[in-house]
Amino acid sequence: MATWTKKDFDAAGVTEYPAGPALDQLRRNFGGSVVLALDVSGSMAGKRIEKAVRGCRRFICEAVEANYSVGLILWNHGISGSVPVDYDPSAAYRLLAQADIAGANNVVPCLELAHRMLLDARASDMVLAVFGDGDLGDPREASRVAAKLTADGIRILTCGLGQSSAESLAIISTETSTTRVAETNTIVDSIADMACGLRFLSRP
Repeated sequence: MATWTKKDFDAAGVTEYPAGPALDQLRRNFGGSVVLALDVSGSMAGKRIEKAVRGCRRFICEAVEANYSVGLILWNHGISGSVPVDYDPSAAYRLLAQADIAGANNVVPCLELAHRMLLDARASDMVLAVFGDGDLGDPREASRVAAKLTADGIRILTCGLGQSSAESLAIISTETSTTRVAETNTIVDSIADMACGLRFLSRP
């Protein structure tokens, strides 16, 4: 009698329906997590925030299609709102629809919250994508806090509205060869294009 039929073949239950308990672990091992941070300070009023929300929705859609769990932070001088990292983007879309404009800029609370959110997710690729229209607040403190994220393996992508804002945000970026600059008429595409920095995103 052939002996090969007696062997045991063990594998994660990726073909189970409904999904088996191994799915979350496989996502952690082979997927990614990204926190998208949108500036909702006073300078983003009017058409700017409307376009930014559209760009964020596109970014989130592309990230989810690339098997990234997504979190969202609305930031100004503090935290205006946040949604924890999840593979279901529904809560992030709802928060975007409720974005309120107020305040000045201080990216430090945003960095600290994103750090905790991404460490909780513990994915193989951890990313913070920040869009801003203004400065960082205290650039020295922002750099110090950003260094803690990078020390834990978190990559930081940035895009600024206008050259001055882009250069300010670039201080905390881990993309040393890229300074993303958005203009008022390109906000939607510029935010969505930050998804190009996601390692597992497949594009033609």
